[in-house]
Amino acid sequence: MPLLHARARRGFTLVELLVAVVLVDAGLLAITGATAVVVRRQTELRTRGAAVAAASNRLEQLATTPCERRAGSASSPLFVERWSEDAPFPGARELRDSVTYVAFGAEHAIVLATRLVC
Repeated sequence: MPLLHARARRGFTLVELLVAVVLVDAGLLAITGATAVVVRRQTELRTRGAAVAAASNRLEQLATTPCERRAGSASSPLFVERWSEDAPFPGARELRDSVTYVAFGAEHAIVLATRLVC
């Protein structure tokens, strides 16, 4: 009889298997949710990096031109850019560039400014 009792205890019960499946499913759902957040944040940071690069490039381009008052704008599928150049006092100029972009339904803006000697 002891041999029969040992054989009956081998393996898992149906309840134990169901609990294990539910725990594994909960873990997989948590990993999926975390992955979605990471992908969303990565996309937002990539767009922000492109906006910062565009603003930086525009300021570098304006810095290489002669001193004068000017303003302008440009747009692309990713963002809208507006720049200006002012003379706050004689012998100096202030360059300013703002880039507005939309990421996941929210509007964000990057503003870069610098002062240079004329």
